Amino acid sequence: MKRTLLLLTIVLISTITSAQKGSDEQELKNLVGTLQKAWNSGAGETFASAFAEPHDFIVWNGYYFKNNTVQKNAETHQWIFNTMYKDTQLFYVIDKIKFLKEEIALLHILGAVAPKDEARPKDPEVLITMIVEKKNGNWKIVSFHNLDLEVFQNEKMLKSAPAPPSVMYASWY
Repeated sequence: MKRTLLLLTIVLISTITSAQKGSDEQELKNLVGTLQKAWNSGAGETFASAFAEPHDFIVWNGYYFKNNTVQKNAETHQWIFNTMYKDTQLFYVIDKIKFLKEEIALLHILGAVAPKDEARPKDPEVLITMIVEKKNGNWKIVSFHNLDLEVFQNEKMLKSAPAPPSVMYASWY
């Protein structure tokens, strides 16, 4: 009887933990979706709303904004939405979600930007690494690193890749 009760308790705890993880995964997918929808509608404030106060932001070209504020993020993104990325659309594909702790997750996301009237690019252009933290029941990005995928831009790098890029970035295809 004690063994049965112990086994039922373990199964119940395991089921609750698994269901919570599924719920958190969906919330993280929604967070990434918020970034994509905000970009595609040119909404800097909405884009920045996915970030914690403060957060680190590393741009694809290496610019490093540490302890960035949500307000500064919103202003910067609104500026790029109104200028250099005006009339563009963002494509994201989540490649990996890994919970490092119950309230901390690591995400890898493949991305590309194209003009609004064009299809998604054949190859991903960036690999984004996010560290996301859950505070007060909400997931927010605490670190965002946007890495330019030069392997697709350089024939020599493409030929010497340790594995075919279509394998390394398979979730894009």
